[in-house]
Amino acid sequence: MKKEYPRLLKIISDGNFHSGETLAVKLGVSRAAIWKSIKSLQKNGLEVSAIPGKGYCLDNKFEPLLANEIQSMISRRAQKCCKDINVVLEIKSTNSYFLDQLNQKKSIHGSVLLAEYQSDGRGRRNKKWLSPITSGICFSLGWRFEVMPINLGLLSLYMGLAIARALKSLGLKGIGLKWPNDVIVMNHKIGGILLDIRGESAGPLDVVIGVGVNYKLPKKEIVNIDQSIIDISNASKKYLSRNMIAANLISNIFEILNDLVIGSNSNLIKEWREYDCFFDQEAKLILANEEITGTLKGINDQGALLISVNGRLLSYNSGEVSLRI
Repeated sequence: MKKEYPRLLKIISDGNFHSGETLAVKLGVSRAAIWKSIKSLQKNGLEVSAIPGKGYCLDNKFEPLLANEIQSMISRRAQKCCKDINVVLEIKSTNSYFLDQLNQKKSIHGSVLLAEYQSDGRGRRNKKWLSPITSGICFSLGWRFEVMPINLGLLSLYMGLAIARALKSLGLKGIGLKWPNDVIVMNHKIGGILLDIRGESAGPLDVVIGVGVNYKLPKKEIVNIDQSIIDISNASKKYLSRNMIAANLISNIFEILNDLVIGSNSNLIKEWREYDCFFDQEAKLILANEEITGTLKGINDQGALLISVNGRLLSYNSGEVSLRI
C-alpha cells in the first residue's frame, strides 16, 4: 500500500469525503488497507477526518509534492545539472538515504529526493528536525566535486544563500541568514541546511545537502517548538504552490553549485553578507565545552564566524549562535 500513498493523499486532499469502498476500488486495494493507511497518516501528524457513512477527508486541503511537476518547473540551468527527482511519502531521513547510497558505492550526483515526512530528520549538532507530514518542503540533493573549488566552511553558507534567493524570488520580505545554516524571515526561523560530506577536503568529495523549509505548520506544532519560527503560508500574502517552491529551491541550489564548478562565484561572500541579519548584535556562541559572549561581526573570507569579545576579534569555524544571552 505504501506506493499508493501519494495517490491516496491526492484523492482525499480535494476537500470532499471519500468512502473506504470508493478509495479501495480506485487504488486496487482492500478497505482494510485503506483504514490502516489512514491510521498511519494520522499517526504521522496528518489531520484526516473519518466519519462513519461518509468516509475520509483531509481537514485542510493541501498540494502533494509531485516529482514530474517539480521536474518540469526547475530552471533550464538546473535541468542540465539534475539527474533525477523522486518523492516519497515517508522515510527516516533523506540525507541518511543518500549516505547509504554512497556506502554502496552508488552515485548520488545530481539526484534529488523529497519526502512528505521524515521520521528521523536531523538538524545540526544531531538535533531532531521536526516537520509533520505535508507541513514543510524537505529534501536532499546529492553533488560530487572532483576538485573542491572553495573552503568547505563556505559551502553551507552558500547553500543558505540559495534558499534566501529562492524565497526572495517568491516575494517573501525580511529574508536573512544566520551563521552558519539558518534561514530567517521577519526575524523568525523558516528553514535550515544540513550538509553531510564524504571524501577528501580538496576533492573528490561527495556532498549531501539537506534542506528543510517550513510551509504550513500545524498550530500545535508551533507551540511545541522552543524557538521563534515562521512558515511560508504566514510569511506570504498569497498562496504559493508547494511544487513551485520546491522547484525554486532546487533550481537555486543547482545553479550555485554549478557556479562553483565553473568558477563564477566571486560575489557570493558579498551577497551572503548582505543577508546577514544579526551583524553587530550581542550573541552567545555555544561550543562543545564552553560558551562565548560577544558582538557578531559577520564572516571572514573563509566562512568562519567573526565575534568581538572584550575588544578582540575572534574567528570560529563551528558552534551555534544564540541571541538568548
